[in-house]
Amino acid sequence: MKTNYQVWHFGIREDIRIGFVSMAITCVINFLCYRALWAFLLWPLLFVFGRKYWRALLIRRRKETLYDHFRDLISSMHAALRTGYSLENAVKETAGELALLYGKEDALVQELKAMVRQMSLSVPVEQLFEDLARRSGIDDIRTFSSVLVIARRTGGSMDEVFQNTWDIFCSRIDTMRQIRAGIASRRYEQTVMNLIPFGIILYIQISFPEFMEQMYGNPMGTAVMTVCLLLYTAAWLLGQKILDVEV
Repeated sequence: MKTNYQVWHFGIREDIRIGFVSMAITCVINFLCYRALWAFLLWPLLFVFGRKYWRALLIRRRKETLYDHFRDLISSMHAALRTGYSLENAVKETAGELALLYGKEDALVQELKAMVRQMSLSVPVEQLFEDLARRSGIDDIRTFSSVLVIARRTGGSMDEVFQNTWDIFCSRIDTMRQIRAGIASRRYEQTVMNLIPFGIILYIQISFPEFMEQMYGNPMGTAVMTVCLLLYTAAWLLGQKILDVEV
């Protein structure tokens, strides 16, 4: 079964974990904002949102890992081609090298092993890279596969193709790493800021319980808390969007 890197299928354990986390968040929201049984109806919404958010995060991380490791694939294949290997044999050589570097369970290593098996059935190597590019959804891999197809059909220089691709990948990955390092502290600050509103409500509940009691058990208090919660959610989503950096 080939991996589609643009989708993620949850297992039972992951669903159970998301269910517990979403229930915990529901309990916190209910305790701080509503203190009513009907507020537990938020749990299904949080569960669905949590699955969607966690799926997007896992897909992004898997694609980032594939992209980073693909640079080493280009480097290894380039070195093999320079020593006289054919393109097919360079794939076999690279599969072994990356298995030592990242382990046999690495996604790209598994892809290369699958390529080796399919090449033994006379499937063209450029077609295999086209298939990987389509499933990965990564523009640079798609561009590389297209250039590889053209070079194979026209008899172009493989050495030049791999050298140019290596330069592009290095430049892109270095830039991405600088961006991620630059926003790492901002992510931490955002996490702290996300907790502050709940901390303030909890502090008021402990210090001035009679003040907060007026917010519970009546339509006006429920409406105020709901509006505040919606504004908080919108701000959180905006912050996530600003700090989101994709491959």
